[in-house]
Amino acid sequence: MTEAAGENAGRLSDRVAALTRCFALSRLVTESLDLSEVLERIMTTSRQALSAEAASLLLVDETPGPGQGDLIFTVAQGPACQDLRGGFRLAPGEGVAGWVAARAESVLLVDAYDDPRFNPDVDRLTGYRTRSMACVPLLYRGRVIGVAQCINRAGGGVFTRDEVETFSLLAAQAAVAIVNARLHGEALAKQRMEFDMEVAAGVQQSLLPQGVPLVPGFDLAGASLSCDATSGDYYDFMRRPAAAGGPERFFVAVGDVTGHGIQAALLMTSVRAFLRARLLAPGGPAAIVGDVNRLLTCDMGDSGRFMTFFLLEIDPAAGVMRSVRAGHDPALLYDPAGDTFTEVGGRGIPLGIDAGWTYEENVLRPLPEGAVLVLGTDGIWEARAASGEMYGKARLRQAIARGASGDARSVVDAVLADLDAFLAGMPRHDDVTLVVVKTAPGAGKKEVS
Repeated sequence: MTEAAGENAGRLSDRVAALTRCFALSRLVTESLDLSEVLERIMTTSRQALSAEAASLLLVDETPGPGQGDLIFTVAQGPACQDLRGGFRLAPGEGVAGWVAARAESVLLVDAYDDPRFNPDVDRLTGYRTRSMACVPLLYRGRVIGVAQCINRAGGGVFTRDEVETFSLLAAQAAVAIVNARLHGEALAKQRMEFDMEVAAGVQQSLLPQGVPLVPGFDLAGASLSCDATSGDYYDFMRRPAAAGGPERFFVAVGDVTGHGIQAALLMTSVRAFLRARLLAPGGPAAIVGDVNRLLTCDMGDSGRFMTFFLLEIDPAAGVMRSVRAGHDPALLYDPAGDTFTEVGGRGIPLGIDAGWTYEENVLRPLPEGAVLVLGTDGIWEARAASGEMYGKARLRQAIARGASGDARSVVDAVLADLDAFLAGMPRHDDVTLVVVKTAPGAGKKEVS
């Protein structure tokens, strides 16, 4: 064998050994799905593969905002590495790492300070002297997600082109491992969020009425359907015991928080707590709503959120109902005898806007037998079919009239069935809540589920 052939054979043997070691190290990188552990393993294996004194890994900031595209020092190993932890940043194109990220090309610097691309600011920050450097991009499906650097060969000397190629192979595996770890983390976070939402939905559902109170002369029913796991809609049935020989009163509440989802649900539960606590003190519907509004406005601050609300008080002994409207759509009162609808409104702004607002009280004199009072949220009449057509209040009135011959539950069921038929499988984009109060002799003598 000639001397040249021997040298080639030796180089080939070294190359095979380097690749074998590279693949072994790659397995270590891909064995974990914990992102922080993956990043540390990437740099540990890279330092071992290149016998480097120091190494650093920078990830591209993909968060929308002023810093998008920056390179963030995420892992630093070796002398003075503590000075680079904590998110030291490089602007796009800055330094060798910025050049590599912008062009998706590897770089080998034999003498860092002789290369105009080298930025000595990091050395000035750490007090460490960079002599030579190998810098490679972390590429995933043609997109640069970061940059890895090995600095100063241990024991002196410089990195070779073969070592940079080995480093590039490691970086390719590392990019896949980083993306997999990120996806795994996102999946776990989503799973935790879904679990938390299920728990929140269960808690919220337990706060809705599990039945209806027995109200002499009146029949009550209600339903609430959320478009998300949790809802910003609210309805409640409450009983205020007779005090000092006074009459027993019952309250029906319906509310709709702006938006829907978890934030709306939290606001809804606050209103429920305020209202139930306020019923323990004396005062009529207007005073009750005014106090709840003051409490809620203090909590809401400048958040921009608010809640429309309708409170109805029923006095069974007198057959009289009193109502307060706080920015909510008017209730619909249907008289089957004349087949007529009347809106029960009143002046009032939503809760959570003006703490000093004074609400007005409206009195509904004794209603004829079979009269139906309907309280709902705009998720009903603003629902849209696939054609874009809105359900509307005209359809709502027709559905109420069709169900009015039955009990309060029949009216609720008639409206919800008609709404489902109108949507024809289209998803609801807002929460739906409906409460029906019907005057009926003998009502309140049995529990309605």
